[in-house]
Amino acid sequence: MFNLNKLLQAINPLLDPGQKQLTAQILEGYPVLYYKRFRELFKAKLGLLGETKGDDDLIAFLLQLMEEKEADFTMTFRQLSEITQSQLQELSIPQQFWALKMISKHKLFPVWVSQYLLRLKSNVNDSDSKRRERMTTVNPRYVLKNWMAESAVQKAERNDFSEACEPGSTMWNMQK
Repeated sequence: MFNLNKLLQAINPLLDPGQKQLTAQILEGYPVLYYKRFRELFKAKLGLLGETKGDDDLIAFLLQLMEEKEADFTMTFRQLSEITQSQLQELSIPQQFWALKMISKHKLFPVWVSQYLLRLKSNVNDSDSKRRERMTTVNPRYVLKNWMAESAVQKAERNDFSEACEPGSTMWNMQK
């Protein structure tokens, strides 16, 4: 909201009274729309269907664990989309799921897992494979990070597009 208010302050002299009133109305309704979309996104990232009273708490709990363990955001959600419910139930996190391994060291991780698995049971007509398939569509394996693109941008500013266009470059090698 801070950024939107600052933007409105900057463009306010350019707006007529009707536009000013309209932007005020839009800004007033924005937090509700933002929160609704935030919930939808995180429910999709966790493979949750429908509405349950504890969804907000479940999401907040995971985000808290991730913050405390400094977990990689992208890979934590991607690996949650790849791990089976039985692996989670047994807390047997395969070695290749390094982000989940990190967060699983949190003393409250087993509590979150049990709440998550209980919530997944309320997904009507759902299976573990359907959940994982849904989750992989919203949880990418790779996200271009600023540090990956920085070198390519600097070269492109000097009219050298080799790093941005070469499949072997840092930008294309997202496994680093």
